[in-house]
Amino acid sequence: MNADKTRRSSIAEIDYSRDTLFGPIPMQATCRVRLTTIEHDGHRLRELTIIGDVPDYLPKSAVIRVAMDGRIEAGPVREHYAVQDNGEEQFKLLFENEHRRRMH
Repeated sequence: MNADKTRRSSIAEIDYSRDTLFGPIPMQATCRVRLTTIEHDGHRLRELTIIGDVPDYLPKSAVIRVAMDGRIEAGPVREHYAVQDNGEEQFKLLFENEHRRRMH
């Protein structure tokens, strides 16, 4: 796979929820991301890298929906973590894609 293609970023609409004592509250954010497929503990997962500020409460969400480049992907969050890349901190979120469809 072309390294430039895997480093390309796009603007995405991210839907997620914030869990409270009164139930989940739906949240939405628009941000620049990179989305790739990786192998993790024997499973194929989607790796969402947030470029810039991390949306409020996103690290605590259990399910995510990403609309980007005419596609929608969604599923349960398996793991999230912060990493350093070229001296810049980035937030990565791994999720299992259970929903994939094209937007019209």
